[in-house]
Amino acid sequence: MAYRQLTVILRPHRLDPLCDALVELGVSGITLTDVEGVGRQQGFSTLHSGVWYQSKSHPKVRLDVAMPETLIPQAISLVLSHARTGVEGDGKLWVIPMARAPVVVRTIQLDGEGSSMTDGEIDSCTDLLGRKD
Repeated sequence: MAYRQLTVILRPHRLDPLCDALVELGVSGITLTDVEGVGRQQGFSTLHSGVWYQSKSHPKVRLDVAMPETLIPQAISLVLSHARTGVEGDGKLWVIPMARAPVVVRTIQLDGEGSSMTDGEIDSCTDLLGRKD
């Protein structure tokens, strides 16, 4: 089964509804990271505790999910419907092909496939694409 990595940068207040929708779709193992970035939106100024604060970047959340390729169209649709406000700064979305299914470190199994990696695949001199150092 082919896997893809879905990466989304979005506004923090849009995260929970999107995560709930992805879980309903059957996605699990969502990784979240607080990030900041500068795009067309540029910086902002705000009054915080009586003091003006200026920032060059905006706080965002990065969501990374590895999922079967068959779920990607529905996941993209969910992202666009839950993260999009129509205002500049809504974020970015991209899909990255994966060379293989994710490996569960604890069990050394290919995630979602139930098959274990062989000793040859675990060889410390071989990367996950099978290339030797």
